[in-house]
Amino acid sequence: MKKLLTALACAVLVAGLLTGCGNGVDENKPLSEVKAEAATLDEAALKAKIADCEKFLAEKKAELDKVAAKVKEIPLDKILSEESKNLKDQAAKISESIKKVTDQMKVYADEAAAKAKAAVKK
Repeated sequence: MKKLLTALACAVLVAGLLTGCGNGVDENKPLSEVKAEAATLDEAALKAKIADCEKFLAEKKAELDKVAAKVKEIPLDKILSEESKNLKDQAAKISESIKKVTDQMKVYADEAAAKAKAAVKK
């Protein structure tokens, strides 16, 4: 009975960990937290985090391209309109989001490189 409960508990734990890995990217997470988290992750988890960041960045870049296309379509006589200002604000927010996640991805990549280098030295 103990073995069955232990196996079941382990299965639930693994399932929880695997579903927790796919929760995406938190662009508002402070870099200090990202650095602390990265230090505790193994190479595989770091690579998964990098892949999540890359996916997030691809989505944001596509979103930014759509907003930029809308800005280009605005006639010159309406360039100072409220719609134009809103689109420019959206573009600025997306750009800031891209910068934050790029910084996070760099932390994960640097930590992965350091762990890979340490593994080679062993």
